[in-house]
Amino acid sequence: MKAEKRRAIPMKVQRDVALDLCRDLMRKLGLVEVDATIEFDLDHDPALELRAVNPETGKHQPDQHDPAFLVWRPRQEHRVKTTGRAGASKLAMVNGDAQKIAKNRQRAKKQAERDAARAALPEPPPGRMKAKPASRWPKRPLRSRNSFEDRRSR
Repeated sequence: MKAEKRRAIPMKVQRDVALDLCRDLMRKLGLVEVDATIEFDLDHDPALELRAVNPETGKHQPDQHDPAFLVWRPRQEHRVKTTGRAGASKLAMVNGDAQKIAKNRQRAKKQAERDAARAALPEPPPGRMKAKPASRWPKRPLRSRNSFEDRRSR
């Protein structure tokens, strides 16, 4: 009987084999316990909401499926990267993607409020120029150190 024709290896099988190799390497290097079960997540690095967006196309820069910015991480490390490292309490999460995203949203909200307040201000009349602010420099010339030394030598 003739063997079947050689076929391409499905992507799911390739992925599973690569993840098994990662698990084995992590165990051999001592990064995880030998009997620990490791589950991996595919992580966007940097997070999608922290990437710039092209205003014309609406696509992320770099693209969200760019292989150079996708990283396989153990599930626990992915969770820490996303939510942050817990401090003394659950409220003290720091350096997580979620915290950075919230900070960026808060900044954008405050900027929008400032822009709206600025737009609500009346514009000055077109022919009138603003008064020149008063100078804070003294009107008399400042003496240099040399002038003090010159007086002493007289």
